[in-house]
Amino acid sequence: MSHYKILKEGSLKNTDKKIITDPEAREIIFRLARYFKDYKLILIVTLIATVFVSLVDSSVIFATTMVIELFSAIGHAIATNTTINHTFSRVVIGIELWNFSIKGSDGALRVLWLLSGFAVGLVIVKGGIHFIKELLLWKTTHRILMRLKEQLFNRIVLFPLSTFDREKSGEMLSRITFDVTQLENAIRTGILLIKSFIEAIIFVSILFLINWELALMGVCVFPISAMMIKLFGESIRRFSGAMSVNVADYTSFLSEAITGAKVIKAFGRERAKQKKFKTKILLNFNHAMNIAKVDAVHSPIQEFISTTGMVAVMVFCGHRLAAGSMTLGDLMAFIGMLVLAYKPIKKLGNTNTIIQRAIASGSQIFRLLDMPDEAEIIGTGSQKPSPVQGELNFRNVKFSYFDNVPVLRGINLKINAGETIALVGPSGGGKSTTISLIPRFYPIDNGSIELDSVDIANFDVAYLRSLISIVPQETILFAGTVEENIRFSKPDATNAEIEDAAKAANAHAFIIGLPDKYETEVGERGVQLSGGQRQRIAIARAVLRDPRILLLDEATSSLDTESERLIQDALEKIRQNRTTIIIAHRLSTIQSADRIAVIVEGELAEIGSHKELYTKDGVYRKLHEMQFSS
Repeated sequence: MSHYKILKEGSLKNTDKKIITDPEAREIIFRLARYFKDYKLILIVTLIATVFVSLVDSSVIFATTMVIELFSAIGHAIATNTTINHTFSRVVIGIELWNFSIKGSDGALRVLWLLSGFAVGLVIVKGGIHFIKELLLWKTTHRILMRLKEQLFNRIVLFPLSTFDREKSGEMLSRITFDVTQLENAIRTGILLIKSFIEAIIFVSILFLINWELALMGVCVFPISAMMIKLFGESIRRFSGAMSVNVADYTSFLSEAITGAKVIKAFGRERAKQKKFKTKILLNFNHAMNIAKVDAVHSPIQEFISTTGMVAVMVFCGHRLAAGSMTLGDLMAFIGMLVLAYKPIKKLGNTNTIIQRAIASGSQIFRLLDMPDEAEIIGTGSQKPSPVQGELNFRNVKFSYFDNVPVLRGINLKINAGETIALVGPSGGGKSTTISLIPRFYPIDNGSIELDSVDIANFDVAYLRSLISIVPQETILFAGTVEENIRFSKPDATNAEIEDAAKAANAHAFIIGLPDKYETEVGERGVQLSGGQRQRIAIARAVLRDPRILLLDEATSSLDTESERLIQDALEKIRQNRTTIIIAHRLSTIQSADRIAVIVEGELAEIGSHKELYTKDGVYRKLHEMQFSS
C-alpha cells in the first residue's frame, strides 16, 4: 500500500458523510473533557460557587414565603380587627429549622425589615460570587480554545506534503475557524450544563425534603424530557455534521476564489463563480434550517412537558390547600423550589442543540488531529553525519503518488559532490518529483537515495533538510518585509549576510530602490513585487542558508531576459563547491551544467554533457532542435 493510499484512508473527505454513533459521541465528549484536567482547581471553585448560589436562591425562596406568610397574617388581623399574632415554623424531615412568634405591628415590621435585608444581602453576595465564577469560566474556556487552536496548527504544519496535495486548504482553515467556534460555544455550554445539573440536584433534593409525594409528582416528567433530548439530539448531530462539511467546502471555495482572482477576471468567470458560491451557501442555509426546525420543535415540546408537570403539581397542591392539609407558606415554598428545579432542567434541553453541533465539529477536529504526521508516514532516522560532501546516488528509485500509477520507474543516477547536473525532458516526466524525494518530502516506494553513501532514510529529517535549499517553480513569499522573507531560511542571519545573499542573487539593486528598502512590505504571497523580483528574493533566501545541496526547479521561469541573465550570472557563482540540481525547460539556461540528465516517463533516458548529448542525436537533441527552431 502506497503512502498516499495510507493517508487517503484517514482523510477528512472519507469521513464527510459518516454518521456519528453514540459511543463515538461519548468518546468525543471524553476527549474534550480531558482538556479540563489542568483546570481542576478552577472547576472545583466554580462548582462550590454554584452550590453556594443554589443555596442562596433556595434561601431567598424561603425568605419570600415567610414574607408571604407575614402579609397573610397582617391581612387576617386587619380583616378580623385583631392584633397581629403569627408563628413562623419550618420542619424538614423531622428537623425544626426555625420556630418563633411575632405580636403586634412593631414585631411584624421588624421581621419584614430583617427578611428584606437578609434577601438583599444574599443577592449582593451572590452577585459577587457570580462575577468571580463567570470570570474564571471564561478564562478557562479561552485557554482551552487557545490550546486547541495551537494543537491544530502545530499538527497541520507537521503533515506530510501529500496531505496538502490531497486536502483543500479551506477545509483545514474551517476546522480552526468554524469548528473551533462551535466548540467554544459547547465548552461554555458544557460548563453551564454541569452547573445546571448541580442546581437541579440541589433543588430537587430540597423538594423531596419539603414533601416527597409532591416532589415525586413534579419530577416524573424528567425521564420524558431526557428521552426528548436524546431523540432530537441525534437529528441535530447529523445535520450539524453535514453543515460542518459544507462550511469547509465553501471556505475552501472562497480561499481559491481570492487567490485566483486574477485568473477569474482574465477569463471572465465572475458570474460563474458567483453562481457556484450561491449554490454552496444555499446548501449551508438548508443545513442550518434543518437544525433550526428540529430546535424549534424541540423547545416547545420541552416547554409543554415541563409546564404540564408543574400544572399537575399546582392543581394537586390547590386541592390540599383547600382541604387545609397544606399552608400557604408550604405551597409557595414548594412552588418556588419547583420553578427553580425546572429552570436548570429546561436549560439541559435548550442547550442540546449547541452540544450536538459541537460533537459534530469535535469529530472533524479530532479526525484532523488524528491524521498521521510526516514522521508517521515517511519515518525519520537519527544520523547526522558531518561533514557532508554532497554526493547523491539514486539506486533503482521507484515512486508513485497513487497505486498503479508510477511516476518514477527505476531511476539510477549518481551525482558527484560539487557537481551541477540539469534535469530536462518532457513535462510530466518526473523531474520535479525526483528532486522532491531528496529532502524526503515523500517516501520512495522502492530503491534508495544515498547522500555520501548513507541512505537518506537513516538521516534525521530536520538535519537532512538543513543541508538543502530549494527554489521551487512556484515562488512562495510570506506577508512581511523583504528582509523577513530572505531571513526565513536562516533566522539568526546578520544584516550583512542578508545583503550578501541578496547581492549573490542579483536582488540587492532593486531592493534598495524600494520605498523602505529591505523593510518594504511585500504583501500576501509577495503581490507587491513583480514575478522576477519575487524569484530573486526566493533565490537569495536559498543562498543565505549556504546549503551543501541546491535544488532549482525552474528557478528562472518567471524572469525576463535581463533578469534571467542576472540570475544566470548569480547561479554560476553560488553553485561553486556545492551539489546543484537544476530543472529547466529552456535548454539555453543549462548548457553550462557539468552533466544533463534526460528523464522521459519516469526513466533516465540519457545523461552526459550538452556536447555529448547533442552529438548523440537522441532525445536531448530533438528537444534542443524543437526549441531553437521555433
